[in-house]
Amino acid sequence: MDELEARTADGVTLRIDRVRAQGDARGAVVCLHAMMTDGRYFGARRPDGFAAGLAARGLDVYVADFRGHGRSTPPRAGKDGDWSFDDLVELDVPAIVAAVPPGAALLGHSLGGLAACAALATGRIPPPRLLALATTSVWLGETAARRAIMAAYRGAAQLAGKAPIRALGIGPADESRTYVEQLTGWCRTGRWTSLRGLDYLAALSAIDVPTVALASGADWMCRPADAARIATRIATCAPLHVVPGANHFSLFARDDVRELVAATIRNRYSST
Repeated sequence: MDELEARTADGVTLRIDRVRAQGDARGAVVCLHAMMTDGRYFGARRPDGFAAGLAARGLDVYVADFRGHGRSTPPRAGKDGDWSFDDLVELDVPAIVAAVPPGAALLGHSLGGLAACAALATGRIPPPRLLALATTSVWLGETAARRAIMAAYRGAAQLAGKAPIRALGIGPADESRTYVEQLTGWCRTGRWTSLRGLDYLAALSAIDVPTVALASGADWMCRPADAARIATRIATCAPLHVVPGANHFSLFARDDVRELVAATIRNRYSST
């Protein structure tokens, strides 16, 4: 495994783990992680991890950490810092894409998928050979339960100055107050927008690269219908693939998912 760095336009250092393909490389993929966690669950440092499974199938795999997550630095050295979703879209994803081979496929999980979609839809990054979205959706206040969860999330961030994810034992990465306010704002307004009012949901129609979308059959956070709300906005997206029985994270431990993702990326590389 190799360790790489990407430097954002505002001076944040992002860490990227590279797992080299076994044998001749037949493609490359960048893995972008979900909220409240970091890239570790892709298993770049484990011989049995998802990244190793893709590498065994002929792919160079790059696992990145967004700012303030994992081994990437927060915006201000020595402090937790603050950031927004827009910072991931406009600064982190472009820096990560610039640090890997041109045209590498993008695999975004949950938050990572939203950031990849928004960056591509708004022209922040060049087109990848393939966009893969795993359990990617955005909560827009569809149910009372979701509105209540987002209200509690916002309140916790306001009280603590950040979302205290680690202290609450929910995950390994805290989220900044500005990010949480933007995220929960989407639920309050029913619109997925930037802080400047750009409509990310409407912008998805600009994506014209081959796209695949996966949903987990037992995922309460991103139900298949939620994933379809994003996928159907992208004209070049294949029909949604639902993985029976999987939840929000367990799909990355499944060998059938590793084979599906690897085969799709390899086929895209061989056809161009």
